[in-house]
Amino acid sequence: MNPLPLTAQKAFLVSCLNASLYGDQQRQYSPDPFPGDWQGIEALAEYHSVAPLVYREVERHQIQIPVRLRQQFKALVLRHRQANRIRFQCLAEIDELLARHDIALLVLKGAALAHLVYDEEYLRPMSDLDLLVPADKAGHAARLLKKLGYSMAHGLHRYNHRPHHLPGMEKQVNGLHVSVELHQDVMSRDSRFSMTRADLREKPQAFSCAGRQLHAFNHTDMLRHLCVHSFSPSRELRLIHLYDIMAYAAKFADRIKWKQLRADYPYVINGIRCIHFILSCPDQVAEQVDPPACRAPKESGQAMKPLSAIFATDMSVSAICKELFLPSPWWKHAYYGIRPEDSLACCHLLTHPAMVCRWLWLRALSALHTRLRGNIPAALPEIPKS
Repeated sequence: MNPLPLTAQKAFLVSCLNASLYGDQQRQYSPDPFPGDWQGIEALAEYHSVAPLVYREVERHQIQIPVRLRQQFKALVLRHRQANRIRFQCLAEIDELLARHDIALLVLKGAALAHLVYDEEYLRPMSDLDLLVPADKAGHAARLLKKLGYSMAHGLHRYNHRPHHLPGMEKQVNGLHVSVELHQDVMSRDSRFSMTRADLREKPQAFSCAGRQLHAFNHTDMLRHLCVHSFSPSRELRLIHLYDIMAYAAKFADRIKWKQLRADYPYVINGIRCIHFILSCPDQVAEQVDPPACRAPKESGQAMKPLSAIFATDMSVSAICKELFLPSPWWKHAYYGIRPEDSLACCHLLTHPAMVCRWLWLRALSALHTRLRGNIPAALPEIPKS
């Protein structure tokens, strides 16, 4: 793996995540010594949703850290343990209610991965519960959640009148803010792909949560979703999203249909190869994806900022154009499925500018729709009597 230029604190987090990936292999990987200032590293770990994983490696490898910092990490671990326990109880409650009304539910992202990939559920922090329901039953599902005390605080965004999920629904449970997003499509409108329940390539896999059997994507569909979601524009690409992909690929390497991924979804293979510049492929994954031996693309680990973040600033026109059209080369390789060994010339000149124009056009259409019809909440049908 090529060295990645990072701040000392972020490099330490990456080192701990690599140690976690290699922890069960004969070739043990120990975190690198941290020569820098510990101040604020727990906040950085929390931002990247890796505090519990980092603390586990600190304890496992007996890394000497300041006493106060150890206490802060312990507090974060306890908080995530309690928060996830509450969220998963809510998740089981939601699934039970929807099942009674014949609404099939698939659990997405962190809530599924916490059970499928991680040794302990608290090791995978999350901010909300992402759930996929049939598009024609999304409104019905939202009405049912209202019966459980969830409320839809906001209507549709003025620049996105046709979102891939309904506005978030929220409620307080034992002092915890529980947020639920009901997806009709797991890919946003900005994505090059669409993925509804009808688009799945494999039968969903089951897992146990709070005494109930729930379902999530199986291996091909899981990696399809994670790779598109993780490389979407963001203010800062979170390390947990990269770790999710690599850890999932490592755990299920002997069951993943690698041949199918290479043939039908090469962007998944390419995404894992791009992650290798940050989190090294474990041996069982390296055998399948052939990690790149070339030099790491510039700005590895940095994503393009979302349009909302770019236009919300007071930057000059030239600075805005730079953010729009000259994002991280590493991100372009990952997002557009271009191998790190291949040139980005066509992407620089044609593919990416065309995509930016598409994103702007979609927002212009939504703004016009809002201007003509008003920013009203999503319309939800009444619940049929059971």
